[in-house]
Amino acid sequence: MQGRPKILIVDDDPLNVKLLAAKLPVKQYDILKAYGGEQALEKVAAESPDLILLDIMMPGIDGYQVTRTLKNNPATRDIPVVLVTALDGTDDKIRGLKAGADEFLNKPVNSAELTARVKSFLRLRRYQEQLKARSQTDEVFTTPDEAQNCLQELSGPASILLVEDNDRDVRLLQGYLESEDYRISLGRNGEETLSRVSGEKFDLILLDILLPGMDGFEVCRRLKEKPHTRDIQIVVITCLQDLESKLRGLELGVDDFLVKPINPHELKARLNALLKKKQYLDRLHVNYETALQYAITDRRTGLYNHGYFEHSLETEIKRAMRQSHPVSLMMIDLDNFKDYNDALGHLAGDAILKEIGRLIKNNIREVDLAARYGGEEFAIILPYTPPSGAVVSAERLRQRIARHPFAPEISLPSRHLTVSIGFAGFPDDAAAAIELVKAADTALYHAKRSGRNKVCSHADTLKASRVKLA
Repeated sequence: MQGRPKILIVDDDPLNVKLLAAKLPVKQYDILKAYGGEQALEKVAAESPDLILLDIMMPGIDGYQVTRTLKNNPATRDIPVVLVTALDGTDDKIRGLKAGADEFLNKPVNSAELTARVKSFLRLRRYQEQLKARSQTDEVFTTPDEAQNCLQELSGPASILLVEDNDRDVRLLQGYLESEDYRISLGRNGEETLSRVSGEKFDLILLDILLPGMDGFEVCRRLKEKPHTRDIQIVVITCLQDLESKLRGLELGVDDFLVKPINPHELKARLNALLKKKQYLDRLHVNYETALQYAITDRRTGLYNHGYFEHSLETEIKRAMRQSHPVSLMMIDLDNFKDYNDALGHLAGDAILKEIGRLIKNNIREVDLAARYGGEEFAIILPYTPPSGAVVSAERLRQRIARHPFAPEISLPSRHLTVSIGFAGFPDDAAAAIELVKAADTALYHAKRSGRNKVCSHADTLKASRVKLA
């Protein structure tokens, strides 16, 4: 399969490696194995894994030394390292943190907790890789001064909202975090949390589940469904021990969870990992919205322009070749746009393009890249996405636009504005960037010829061609 994340499991006991590997879905990940510290370092150099599950107590080079070596190497320091250990002493965890470990899991490892941690760190890893790829493209279009101004906007302490109605727990958590460079605010219930977040900027929310009125699950659901709050990292704090509650939180988009009583060192490790992820997200957004505004964006729609799209697609395809992950490209065209321009004028046409740009930007993932390709045509690059995933995203976007209530002054009473979408995938449908554009564009025109307001894949065009020839 293409694009599966690589997870390296390291333990000097082969049985432990086998047990840990059995807890991970074999169809989702490529599992690499090493049976000692030296072999682990060799595997990392050869395979470049996305995540390392590392035992501490090993003969020769132990887990602390492996971690320190990886984190001191610029080529490997961004790979998340999770120490898996039977040691549960505070001193051991502090030593692991100083070595650079990103996380701890205690043996015997709980399957649900392992799954949650793996997903969280793999998301972080992808944000890191995407930021690097995006930054390489940005350097082509911006000056060093513009890049420096972008970074300066992100300076300052992290902002954390602590939502807890128990005064004792509030004092306890504040005491744990008082030595850290955080700006901490307090909230007492769900309604207050939503109100505070709408008017203030927070990087992370420590959220108790058992709140008066609206519970933490509902707060999380509402935050994650809105574009301007979905990047806020949410750590659920609860005294609930049952697995069902934890899984429910993960399904709603909770980024992490902690069970009372909370270990202060574990708390800090969790927060540091999530705040690092939030920083990557913020840098992606700042690059998108400010420093690159004039050089790489289309001023009419607010999306990236054609030149930036071409450069980004080339970069993404090269990275996909190196790392063997899929990339999909979606091409979008407004149906009957000339009718709107002719009937309502070009100012209304410009307003429609701007609104379409906003809808696209609000309905894609952080790692996706949307651009105005030209005229009334748009393009979206979807990293890590095979055609089977692209069709879901494309159909959701098509429906969202078809249902959107455009302002009366930019609408025709007799119809709803719709779009046709074509998509293709690398490496399934094309072996290079230019071929991918051609395949997606062909699928787009097949969608328009088939009646418009449709989603068509490159495979659909091939199937139609075979039917016509027959």
